[in-house]
Amino acid sequence: MSAIKIGSLLVRTLAKPVATSIKTQAKSHPRFKAFCINVAQGSHHLEMTLKMKFLGYKKEKIRPLNDARAIESGANFLSEAFVFSVAVSVILAENWRSRMTAKNRRNYVDDALENLETQNQTMTELLEETRQQNISNEERLKQIENDNMQLRGLLDEILSVSMGLKRHSEYQQQPTMISIPGISTD
Repeated sequence: MSAIKIGSLLVRTLAKPVATSIKTQAKSHPRFKAFCINVAQGSHHLEMTLKMKFLGYKKEKIRPLNDARAIESGANFLSEAFVFSVAVSVILAENWRSRMTAKNRRNYVDDALENLETQNQTMTELLEETRQQNISNEERLKQIENDNMQLRGLLDEILSVSMGLKRHSEYQQQPTMISIPGISTD
């Protein structure tokens, strides 16, 4: 992050010598000189028209700038426009970079939330399956207890008829119930 800011400062600093070179080139090259004169005359005309309109002056004929002043003004305008465009492009690049960072962070958070929702759904399904197994096991336990009671009664009948014995003391005791946390014995 700090490297990007130092790089943008370097680009802005390097833009100033380029702007100075634009000014010197405007005085030496004839085509660039003509372009600077056209830019300066156009901006001068626009500036004077706006001044007359907004400041309430009466409309007069606008005199063009002389060539030396037009070259200087045009070169200044182009060099300042170059520095301004570099500064704007650095700001736009930083804005784009911060948006991409925020977008990547949002995508990461969205992916993490989606993973958590998937895990939550899986755990909920697993919990429901465990509850169903618990209910099934409780029903099987009740069925086994009922079968056990019937078998005890049948065994007592067989022993009393065949041997003439009374009920065995072990079978007369109630079975010891073991409580398991989370499983009701109702």
